[in-house]
Amino acid sequence: MKVEDEEFEDFVDRVDEVEKTIKALLDGKIDVDSMDKKEQEIKRKQQETEEKKKKKQEEQRKLAKRMERNQERKKWGFAGRWCPRCKKDEYKILEDVYGPDESAWPAEVPSTCFSTQCKDVEPPVLLLSPEERRNELQNKVEELKQERVKKALARDRWNKWKSTQKYKRAGVEWEECYERWDKWLPSDDEEDDLPPAPPPDTPEFRAMEKDIEDRAKAKGERQRKGETWKLKGNEAMQEGELVKAFKLYTKGIQEDKSSRALLTNRALCSLKLNNKKMKIEKLGEEIEVESFTQAIDDCTKVLDICEFLHDNKGPGIKQSQMKAYMRRAEAFCKTNRLQEAIQDMEKALEEIKFLSTSEKQELISLKEKYQEEMKEKERLKEMREAAGLHNNEDVDEQKEKEQEQEQE
Repeated sequence: MKVEDEEFEDFVDRVDEVEKTIKALLDGKIDVDSMDKKEQEIKRKQQETEEKKKKKQEEQRKLAKRMERNQERKKWGFAGRWCPRCKKDEYKILEDVYGPDESAWPAEVPSTCFSTQCKDVEPPVLLLSPEERRNELQNKVEELKQERVKKALARDRWNKWKSTQKYKRAGVEWEECYERWDKWLPSDDEEDDLPPAPPPDTPEFRAMEKDIEDRAKAKGERQRKGETWKLKGNEAMQEGELVKAFKLYTKGIQEDKSSRALLTNRALCSLKLNNKKMKIEKLGEEIEVESFTQAIDDCTKVLDICEFLHDNKGPGIKQSQMKAYMRRAEAFCKTNRLQEAIQDMEKALEEIKFLSTSEKQELISLKEKYQEEMKEKERLKEMREAAGLHNNEDVDEQKEKEQEQEQE
C-alpha cells in the first residue's frame, strides 16, 4: 500500500517523538505532567494533519466537480439545472449571487431561479433539470428542421406559381411577381443563410440557438408594434377617421408586412375611402394610389400569404381568405370589374376549406348579386348601342322614360 510523502513524513516524526519521550522517562529527564502535555501536543498536531488532509480532499473533490461542470458546459452549454428565462445554469447563478467561493454557497439550492433577473418574478421560474434542458435542445433542432422544410415547400410552391401563367391571380401584374415574396417576409426573418442544423451538443448549435432566439425576439417585437398600430387604426375607423386609419394600418404593415389582419383591415378602410387617392410607399418610393386599387392589392397579398406561406392551412386562415375574397370582389365591383368579382366568389367557394352552411350561403348570395349587376350592366350596354347613346346620362334618361311608360 502506497502512502503519500506527507503522511509518511508525519508517521516518521511521530515514531521519533515517541522514542524520545520513552528515553526521557527512563532517564528521569521528564515527569508525567510533561509527558501528558507532550501527548496533547502530539494529538493537536495529528488533528491539524487530519484537517489538512480533509481540506485537501475537499479541494480535490471541488476541483473534480468544476472540471466535470466545465466539460458539461463545453458539450451542452450548461451544467446542472437551467433557467429558461435568464439563460443561466444553477452554478453560474450561484457564482453570481454568492461569489466564486463554493464554501459560501448554500447546501440546498431552491427549485426555482434565484438569479438577480428572476428572483422577484411572479410566478417563480422553475429550473429545468439537465434532462429537460437537453430534451428542449433536441426539440429545437427538430423544430428548426421542420420550419426549414415548411419554408422550402413554401418557396417551391411560389417558384412553381411564378413559372406558369396558369396560376396568375386576378388583379396582379405579371411584372410585379418577382418582388412579391420579399413583400411578405423581412430579410432578417429568413434562415437561408444559416448552416444545416448541427447536433445540440455543439458550440455551433448554441451559437445558432442564440441567433434564432434573437431573430424570434426581433420578429415578436415587430408583431407587437404591428398589433399596436392595428388597434389604433381600428379606433380611428370606429370614429370615422378613414384617412388616419389608413395611415395607421400602413405603419403597422411596415412593421409586420405578413400580417393578414392588418392587410384585410386596410383593404376594408380603402373600400370605405371610396377610391380616394392615398399616398403609400412602394419599392422604396412614395406614390399615389386609388384606394380601390390598394384594396385589391392588399387582398391579393393576403391570399398569396395564405397559399404560399401557409398552404391554406392553420388557425385563422379560413377567416382571412373569406375577408380577402369578399373585399377584393367588392373592390372589383366598384371598379366595374364584375366578372372578376364573380370569379372571386367562385374561387372562394372552391378553395376555402370547411365552410359552414351560412358562410357558403353568404358567398353564393354575393355571387348572385354580382351576376345580377353584370346582367344589368350588359342590358344597359345593349340599350346604349341600340339607341346610339354614348354616355351614362343618356342611358339614365332612356331608363327613366321606360319606367314612366311602364307606370302608365
